[in-house]
Amino acid sequence: MRNWLVRPVTLALAVGAISQVETKAAYTNLNGTIITNGTIIVTTRAAGDGHFFLQSSSTLDDMDDNRGSGYSPGDSAMCELLQDNGYSTKLLPDKALNMVAFGGGTCLDVFGSPNNPSLYYDGHSGPANPAAFNELLTPMLVVISGSGSSADVAPPNTNGIPVVCGENAIIGATDSGPSGATPASHASLCLYSHRSVGNRTSPTTDGLYMRVLNPNHPIMQGIPLDAQSRVKIWRDPYPDENAHVLTPGGLPNYQISWCCANIASGQSIPAPGLNIIGVLDTATNQVVFAVIERGGGLGDTTQDPLNPWSNYTSAPSRIVHMFVNEQGGSNTRRCFNALTVWGRILFVRACKWAMEEDLAPFQGLGIVDVSLVGPSTIRLGWTGSIHNNYRIDGTTDFASWSPIVDSITNNGDGVRVTRTLNIASAPQAVFMRVAALP
Repeated sequence: MRNWLVRPVTLALAVGAISQVETKAAYTNLNGTIITNGTIIVTTRAAGDGHFFLQSSSTLDDMDDNRGSGYSPGDSAMCELLQDNGYSTKLLPDKALNMVAFGGGTCLDVFGSPNNPSLYYDGHSGPANPAAFNELLTPMLVVISGSGSSADVAPPNTNGIPVVCGENAIIGATDSGPSGATPASHASLCLYSHRSVGNRTSPTTDGLYMRVLNPNHPIMQGIPLDAQSRVKIWRDPYPDENAHVLTPGGLPNYQISWCCANIASGQSIPAPGLNIIGVLDTATNQVVFAVIERGGGLGDTTQDPLNPWSNYTSAPSRIVHMFVNEQGGSNTRRCFNALTVWGRILFVRACKWAMEEDLAPFQGLGIVDVSLVGPSTIRLGWTGSIHNNYRIDGTTDFASWSPIVDSITNNGDGVRVTRTLNIASAPQAVFMRVAALP
């Protein structure tokens, strides 16, 4: 961030982001068809669905919780961000991707028939309209947010569809390691042998920063780091974010939740093909961001014969251990909403990488000039991109930002965008930022 002294306004421009993608995602389904514009499935809590909560481990429909939120705001925010970046998303209760109900027995669809997860994996519409089929709408990615119960997580698909996962209970393999027995979901992704995993939720104790171990990975290339090789993943709470939350008894609107795997001695053992990108800044034995290539060596998959990946030795697709866990019952499930802009950018880049898009290094906006046109007029200029529109925001205290100019269109790739602003009635000190959209 640079500061410019402009009478009578002190102007600071926070630079937005441009991430140029050179190739589309290209997923080849089991029929050999190349899918380039399929959907992205984001799993959400079965307890938020009027039918599937009866098939889940929850004894309470989320709509019956008088504290809120009745659904999972973070899962919706994931979908909205992916949609802003051009993708079609589908929000599915996790039990819709299960054949087994919690506690055993057959998971039933809304018509009382055995549930068929393959409908959602191969381009069908679902049980209400099974005749509607479009192979080109085969999902290209499954995002497991962690908002549901660990007992209800959808088992890993056997269709070769990439997975981005923030549910700590399934990132590790199932064995007699520190976390014990088989998860009820039988959904382990086996990114680690043993299962010493958990969530870290304290902004003060666990911190807001990720320490980056591999800044040269395509997801991280160009992402600015501080002097300690860190990036701030979680924002600070908004001043009034919990202003109307009942105390005690209410659920806070500001929550963070790191999805962690403990790789200290005697704990989780990274899979042979795992590439660790980032760890918790306050506890560097806790991995919070890691990836594995399609074909990369998995951890021990032999312990749970009911896991669809039992006895797999290599990953059938790219897999991402994501830093954000959306939490489950007794929470507002707004953790994704607490990500910084960098956390959101990394989420999108991780999804793109998982879908095997060719990621260009992250690029800053490229400020050209900030100039004083007259006693009460300033001009802002920056380098535009064909991939973005822009917005100018302003604030007096950095706590809350107000839009000044919205929906500024670009003039072409690499062409300067300028806006002239009248600051005659502005406060004595105003800070401005230019944001690239989406």
